[in-house]
Amino acid sequence: MWSQFIARCNFLGTTATATLTQFIELYLDDSVDKLDTTGGLNLDKRLDWSIKASVEEYKAYNNSNAHQTNETILAICSRLDKLESQLKSESNSNQSTTIHNIADLSQKVEGITARMTQLAEAIIKIQNYLNNQQGRGNKSYNNSSYRGQSPRMQPLTEEGLSTRLGVSIETVRKERIKLPAPLFVAWCKGKDRAGLGWEFHENTGLYHPVN
Repeated sequence: MWSQFIARCNFLGTTATATLTQFIELYLDDSVDKLDTTGGLNLDKRLDWSIKASVEEYKAYNNSNAHQTNETILAICSRLDKLESQLKSESNSNQSTTIHNIADLSQKVEGITARMTQLAEAIIKIQNYLNNQQGRGNKSYNNSSYRGQSPRMQPLTEEGLSTRLGVSIETVRKERIKLPAPLFVAWCKGKDRAGLGWEFHENTGLYHPVN
């Protein structure tokens, strides 16, 4: 009983000493209605009232805690929903950015390819101009029997072209596969002793001269 009494006092926010002191004062003032001669019935009523009061306080305390717990759970669920929405939004944004970057890269590759083609055409024009200048400065072409005439070159095999260009067969094959057709013609012109360009024809399997 003493342990229960101390626990009860602590629950009510007081101490056993303060509670007993108050009880003694009430007893001395005869405010307890002669507690020493009170029957067991009145004492039972007071005990029932105290028990009911304690139970109500306990229920109110638990209800308050349960309400706070529910609010906490709802707050956590709300934060989880916001976090999930944010992650989905970031994922969709990353996918859109990736698609946009691929499209930009594709456009850049197409632009580079077009510029390479233009560059190859410009190289061919420059090479033709240089060849014409060399032809005009060569006195051997001033002979009337050769004026306005040029020997017609026959198509060459890969081996024949490599001999004419002074490179290996593997080099000719590698450059033909690696370079676009206009650039390969320009590359041949830079190697050919007469400044001729050469292009590969799939139907014949031979390399034909290009002026």
